[in-house]
Amino acid sequence: MTTTRSGGASRRLSRWIQLTIFLLIIGVGAAFFLYVYYSLAGEQQQWYAGLSLAYFIPPAGKETVIFVGLNRGLPFVAWVGTLWVFDLLVCVAIMTNWWIFELLIHHIPPFPFIGIRRKKPHVYRTVVSLKFWYEKLQRKTQEIERKYVGKVLLLMLMVFMFIPFQGTGAMSTTIIGTTLGLRKRTITCVVLLGSFLSILLVSSLYYGLFRL
Repeated sequence: MTTTRSGGASRRLSRWIQLTIFLLIIGVGAAFFLYVYYSLAGEQQQWYAGLSLAYFIPPAGKETVIFVGLNRGLPFVAWVGTLWVFDLLVCVAIMTNWWIFELLIHHIPPFPFIGIRRKKPHVYRTVVSLKFWYEKLQRKTQEIERKYVGKVLLLMLMVFMFIPFQGTGAMSTTIIGTTLGLRKRTITCVVLLGSFLSILLVSSLYYGLFRL
């Protein structure tokens, strides 16, 4: 009984620590945003604030906000640096609070699902368990890594992060990587490198078209 209580208290303490880290991440992001914001001129401040908010709201993405921001005169380093920092903070925030997703996955009861099989097409009815699917997916990832093709999986995730379109950013990449059971360090490296290359690509396209 004592061990159970101790384990429960330890988990609660761990979650409070994770929540504190999450709030700290928000604080760092807000401090960085304000630092850049007050270093800009009046009209630039408006565009910077508006595009920073738009970056987190679909369908805007790097391919949109970078073009608009640079076209409106936002300093290159300040603007693309902001997007890179945002991607990093989103990645860390999701990973440090992944227990919230797991809590939902493990407590959502199995639910009925109706689909269509392609082989001898017919409608079928089954029961879907998110917990079973989640654990099976992680086991499959571990099997792939043991067969020395984990690098292929990593490359695919990198390409996914690199593609500069809505839905393929830091949030989606972190969720997919964590769901697959990849190491946090690996996911962080994928997000950082993929974000940098994606920003570099879109910025190069902008300046290339601008010169044309």
